[in-house]
Amino acid sequence: MNLKRKGFSIAIDDFSVQNSNFERVHSMQVDYIKIDGSFIKDMSQDKKSYNVVKTISDFGKSIGAKVIAEYVHSKEVQDIVLELEIDYSQGYYFSEPLRELQ
Repeated sequence: MNLKRKGFSIAIDDFSVQNSNFERVHSMQVDYIKIDGSFIKDMSQDKKSYNVVKTISDFGKSIGAKVIAEYVHSKEVQDIVLELEIDYSQGYYFSEPLRELQ
């Protein structure tokens, strides 16, 4: 069964940790890559984290996937997300988690 033919989108969550990796993306036609928050949260102060985020963002764009930054918790981090042209952001900078959609 081909989920994409049935209209489903494929998203990889927490990319770059555990089982969410380049091999998974290579074997699927992913639509979204969500970068793990452990890299996003420190990228304004840690060059290695910044480089990981930039690499994943560039890779996502190169395969036509939308990129999502999780754990955006400050204006400083959001400014970097915008600088890297990451498609979507989520985190405490925008809102605490909500029990229901508003």
